[in-house]
Amino acid sequence: MATYKPSNSIVFQQFFSPVTEVYSKSEKQYRCISITDLDFLEMGVLRCLSNSQTGREFIQHHGDHDRLDVETDPFFKALKSKRRVANLQSINRLIKPIVKSRINDPFKSIPELDSFALYAADGHFHAGAVHDEKRSTEKGGERKPATSHFYMTDLRTHFMTHLGTSDLTNGRKGEHDMHLIKRSDMQELRGHTPKGTKVILVWDKAGIDFRFWHNAKTTSGLYFISREKENMKLIRCGTIKVDYDDPRNAGVISDEQVGPGGSGAMLRRIVYQDPGSEEIYTYITTEMTLPPGIICLLYKHRWDIEKIYDEFKNKLMEKKSWGSGDGSKTANALFLCLTHNLLLLIEATVTEEGITNDPELERKKGRLEKAENAGTNFVASFIQRFTVRSVKFIRWLRSFVYREAPWSRAKARLAKVYADT
Repeated sequence: MATYKPSNSIVFQQFFSPVTEVYSKSEKQYRCISITDLDFLEMGVLRCLSNSQTGREFIQHHGDHDRLDVETDPFFKALKSKRRVANLQSINRLIKPIVKSRINDPFKSIPELDSFALYAADGHFHAGAVHDEKRSTEKGGERKPATSHFYMTDLRTHFMTHLGTSDLTNGRKGEHDMHLIKRSDMQELRGHTPKGTKVILVWDKAGIDFRFWHNAKTTSGLYFISREKENMKLIRCGTIKVDYDDPRNAGVISDEQVGPGGSGAMLRRIVYQDPGSEEIYTYITTEMTLPPGIICLLYKHRWDIEKIYDEFKNKLMEKKSWGSGDGSKTANALFLCLTHNLLLLIEATVTEEGITNDPELERKKGRLEKAENAGTNFVASFIQRFTVRSVKFIRWLRSFVYREAPWSRAKARLAKVYADT
């Protein structure tokens, strides 16, 4: 049987320690002949972190740095394994409490949200894999279909998880958001939040099916927030009084009860004007009790998941699927989530030890002051935090995960990198 040999890199040990901490509790463990589960997990997160453009390039790079030196076939076969995917999914889920205990929650100071778990979800495309089959296009040509993944992030901590991969069977060219939502397990949509805790899920305009969300609210305590589409014909049923003495409601124009005729689903419609752009936004939700300004704030931070997608694509440079088949594609998405979550934790570690990106903090402070001078309010400025890791941080980590350098030296280097403007 293959045996896992821990890395000699102190930085990698720090980065990977949450995985080794929870592995003994994970599901679907197995002692494999060629690649241990921990080697497989290590290779997956390091491939996400590396600059390698192909799987073969990464495997050579990994072996060149005195880590597991394997042929390409065992790793690619492991990516297709349902058991490995289930174990990877379990590992990521087990890390969630660690992230919760280490990452500051900016919504903690809003008492009305104490009884809610808060999530945002959306789809994200990866280019087709090298060996994906081409399909006919509407213009008569052929191309590999992009792989659409649906992800979900915890708005309190930015913990990332994978909801599903688009179903392209029966000739589908893509999968609509609501089709994915309806075939998802309700516990997945609730982020595996314990029973008794209400969940708010923020989705974009594509996630609209009033009857579904009404049933999700009444049977599973799952509330949604979205934007109103122009072609919706919602009937106003009543007006909700806005408390303008509460500064959090600044910018709210109206708060109404509405319904799509004949569906029996009661909704809430909030109209809000941004103080900077003066653009007007209309939100709809099944949550009927929170101050309207808080609903607007939650939807505003749906954009956080889009920034994480930018981290995937432009900082980790993960633009193409790793392999053909549902198993490989799902493993690819799960490894991106796991890598993002490990990045959150190691950044928290260096921050707790006094290494901060002061130049970027000053730039962020300057942008906030500029916005305040132009006119701002609670929704526009309440939460100020970094959504993604900086390029400097990722480059530093990428450099040190294979190096046998003392932790003190690695931190000193990061401090210098941050100081260089």
